[in-house]
Amino acid sequence: MSTPRLSVIIPAYNHLEKVTRCLRLVRETTDPELTEVLVQDDSSTEYNGPLSLGPCCERTNYNLGFAGNCNQAAKRAKGEVLFFLNQDCYPTAAGWDATLLALFDSHGKVGVVGPTLLFPDGKVQSVGGLFDGAGQPFHEALGYGNPDWEPISKARKVSWVTGAALAVRRGLWNMLGGFDTAYGRGYFEDADFCVRAQLEGYEVWHEPRVRLVHEVGSTGGSPSFAVNARLFKRQFVDTKIVEPDVPAIKVRFWA
Repeated sequence: MSTPRLSVIIPAYNHLEKVTRCLRLVRETTDPELTEVLVQDDSSTEYNGPLSLGPCCERTNYNLGFAGNCNQAAKRAKGEVLFFLNQDCYPTAAGWDATLLALFDSHGKVGVVGPTLLFPDGKVQSVGGLFDGAGQPFHEALGYGNPDWEPISKARKVSWVTGAALAVRRGLWNMLGGFDTAYGRGYFEDADFCVRAQLEGYEVWHEPRVRLVHEVGSTGGSPSFAVNARLFKRQFVDTKIVEPDVPAIKVRFWA
């Protein structure tokens, strides 16, 4: 096998049936000459990943949280582009790996790319995000019934993309040192990473031709969410690094 150009990394924790489905469908819809698929088991309590999933899976010695688990997995990835994909996401059509790589190839300044994520009922979950009038990250077109709506149907720059499905050039990933582990078990490390990428002169894009289903729509109820929201605000909003994309208040994280 030639060296893969794309490394799909599935950060896993429990819910073996979802991890197995994600792994199977990614393998079925990608070119093995182009794409490798890795699973990183973050010390799941319900199973041992390598025993259940085979050599594609590595298990951490202790639970690192989302950011740390992704950072660990990236160390063994071979691709020039890394694509972090939540275990509750899955593709439905073949060839999306080539489409994703084509966007990186066609625009040299593209550093981070996110696909269209759909709820299981077909409504829009994520097509990239913006910052509202208070600097809060929000999903553009969340809940829209038509993912082919013209403003979101073409590849375009956005301010951030969700870590549930985030592709990044390896060189940029290494430059930034991966996700900031200060965000612990998750939330806002994705917006943080996208902001830092743009500070280095790279662009963040949404690629609508790549579509995946994401079963989880909102995880804002976790205690980590509020803590990490305050961390992001202190680092990027209070310092005026993040400027609003729109004047309106779209969410209520701190506004």
